[in-house]
Amino acid sequence: MSRTKTYNIKTLYFSDQIRAAMDGVLKCPLTIIEAPMGYGKTTAVKGLLNREEIKLLWLTVHDSYASSFWSGFSRLFTELNSTCALSLDQLGLPNDSVSRQEALNIIKGVQLPEKTVIVIDDYHLLHNPDLDSFIILLVKNEIKNLHIVVNTRLALFENLDELKLKGFAHHITKDALELSPDEITRYYRLCGISLKADQADQLYSNTEGWISALYLVMLNFIEEGSFTTPNSIYKLLGKAVYEPFSQETKDFLITMCVVNSFTLEQAAYMWGRPNTRRLIDEITSKNAFVNFDFRTNSYQMHNIFTNFLQEILAEQEVNYRQDLYKKAAQWFLQIGDFIAAMHYFYLCQDFDALLSTIEYARAKIIHSEHKTLLIQYMEDCPDKIKGRHYFALLIYAMRLFSFNERELFAKTCAEFISNIQADQTLDETAKNQLLGEYDLILSFTKYNDIKGMSEHHKRASRLMSKPTAVIDENGIWTFGAPSVLYMFYRESGQLAQHVNHMTEAMPYYYEIASGHGFGAEYVMQAEWYYNQGDLENAEIVIHKGLFAAQSQNQTAIGICAVFLQMRLALFKGDFSGVKDLAQKLRADIIERRDYIFIHTLDLCEAFINASLKQPDRVPLWLAQGDFSSSRLFFPVMAFANIIYGRVLLLKGEYLKLLGIAGQFRGVASVFPNLLASIYTAIYTAAANERIYRHDEAMEALRQALDIAVPDQVYMPFVENCDVIRPLLEDLNRRGCYSNDITEILRLYESYQQSVEHIIGEYFTTRQKPGLTEREKEIARLAADGFTNKEIGKRLFISENTVKTQLKSIFDKLEINSRSLLKQYLEHD
Repeated sequence: MSRTKTYNIKTLYFSDQIRAAMDGVLKCPLTIIEAPMGYGKTTAVKGLLNREEIKLLWLTVHDSYASSFWSGFSRLFTELNSTCALSLDQLGLPNDSVSRQEALNIIKGVQLPEKTVIVIDDYHLLHNPDLDSFIILLVKNEIKNLHIVVNTRLALFENLDELKLKGFAHHITKDALELSPDEITRYYRLCGISLKADQADQLYSNTEGWISALYLVMLNFIEEGSFTTPNSIYKLLGKAVYEPFSQETKDFLITMCVVNSFTLEQAAYMWGRPNTRRLIDEITSKNAFVNFDFRTNSYQMHNIFTNFLQEILAEQEVNYRQDLYKKAAQWFLQIGDFIAAMHYFYLCQDFDALLSTIEYARAKIIHSEHKTLLIQYMEDCPDKIKGRHYFALLIYAMRLFSFNERELFAKTCAEFISNIQADQTLDETAKNQLLGEYDLILSFTKYNDIKGMSEHHKRASRLMSKPTAVIDENGIWTFGAPSVLYMFYRESGQLAQHVNHMTEAMPYYYEIASGHGFGAEYVMQAEWYYNQGDLENAEIVIHKGLFAAQSQNQTAIGICAVFLQMRLALFKGDFSGVKDLAQKLRADIIERRDYIFIHTLDLCEAFINASLKQPDRVPLWLAQGDFSSSRLFFPVMAFANIIYGRVLLLKGEYLKLLGIAGQFRGVASVFPNLLASIYTAIYTAAANERIYRHDEAMEALRQALDIAVPDQVYMPFVENCDVIRPLLEDLNRRGCYSNDITEILRLYESYQQSVEHIIGEYFTTRQKPGLTEREKEIARLAADGFTNKEIGKRLFISENTVKTQLKSIFDKLEINSRSLLKQYLEHD
């Protein structure tokens, strides 16, 4: 009786060459495996790194959305440290130096197993320089126990050769993944097929050692007993893999090829029949192009097989394809993946459902990287359908405004009003609510004119019967600025009116926006008092503002209040109070994971350090004017220039300051922000005086006083009197603004004493405070990313001792983070 020949078609074979190459993964912080589709990159990593002693964290990239990648990357850390995973997720994509450093700090806080490998599969789909920069930052910091493997079809990392030369990167190319004739022979033997030398040579000639092609040829041989190789890999796929399946199984494969990967639950939902498990088991047992991933609890189709199936799908009836896309969309909507749901609703041209998804999600998940797609969806949507979705149009208009798409914003607004006017079915209450929401959106077109914005708010308040569903009450009311007065002081001689308008306007806004920005009027009033030099009233009112902000969890307003408290403490010479406020504020923001404000915190601390003539303590992104790579919204740029200009003065870069002062003025004039204009004119005066252009200096200072004096805005002059005092005295002698200059100089006497006291006590002779030898050891290890526990083990001291010593180090150096500690030691 003849025995049926058995084959081990799912046998994995790894050549000595790829084994040797993969041994380098644990020797470098970064390994890049670069090869075209089908060369076995993923299989090699899974097969050779999936060992008991290695903690493998796996992330497969499915699309080009960096935000989706970051959510998945953050979740990788959940089982190691759920708090850190949540912090990373809420930090968001680290697309600037500040957020990258914060993400690095969070990851350094995770206790990693001895050999931890993060694998990022199909990285080429992202094409994102920000993520490249972040990965390189991780790599160069050489985080203990952490190794990163990037599987990609194309490696586009900048300075890859330099990374390799310095030992940071290990590069594996397709040469290491190709099989030679001898290796093909060994691979086939393991699968149960004996090859002759000429057959192995012919297979190598036909496939060039490409493992996917060799696998398909093997399946064809098992089926037909020959090694014939069709011209197309897809023809071979069809013949060896697809055709042998029953029609039902083929239909199931076509159903599931519309998604990148799927769970059993998703497959059952989309297939809609009770035999889903049986079909999946049949498919996975008969070929290696669909595999179960235990890490994600999902099934992954090989890209080659997915592309093959999608070509078949493209030949099907339109209704058949649309039905599949609709099922996929409904599944993603059900699990809360709104971006994917919108994508599939668009593919099946179900615009009603697409717009309903926008309304349901309130577009909170639509980031700037989705801008092009969102615009495409709405532009392609039939007018008739948009006419039924007023709320979606309002949300879309709000997003267009935030994207600075002014023409499309105006077009969408006109469309909204036209639809409202033509609709005879809306009852009065619903119509008024929509018109109120529309007025609220229009108010942003009047920023930063309080009176103009308030007119819209008042109309909205009269029309709306319930709070807005467009504005997020937890959003950033200040755009991230640390001063309300900076935002809304726009006309010389009208500051008192601005403050009154704010007081009158905000109750209307609070009513329709559920308390968004609560306390802003108190903060602005307190800042007005402060800038006049009325410190007592400033301190009284700022407590009102802080209490109001905290009562409604308005973090943005709370930061503005604390920043003013820091400036008041500085004026009094209470630097320990300044530090306590700054440290508590930063700790609170980090604990609450309000990472959108990390740049605002830097602005606050940098302003104080610049006021104290400590430019080296200003974060580099601010000290170097590197705002384009930050998360700052445009309305905050002029405030950043206030700090940058002061730093340039302190560093003696007078010519550079004068060269870019025009840009400072241009940015400040957009809304306008008069406070920034005043500071810029002061800096211009100081810089001109330093290069012996006295007349130009006097003219610039006179311009600053022309703007500020009508409102008694004195503090910008007081804070910079150290660089303009002779000029002020000269103007005073000439009878120019004598009373006001006298008041400025009077305030400066107290301010100067406080600043000199702080500098004398904390920054004497600008030398770094001395650290003990043990403190130096701890500081270096902390700066290198070691945790308190790890430092304790290395130095044979307790974790509590390390914590106490670090607090002493931070107090001595006047810093509050390990990132600043590292920056400090680099300049030591």
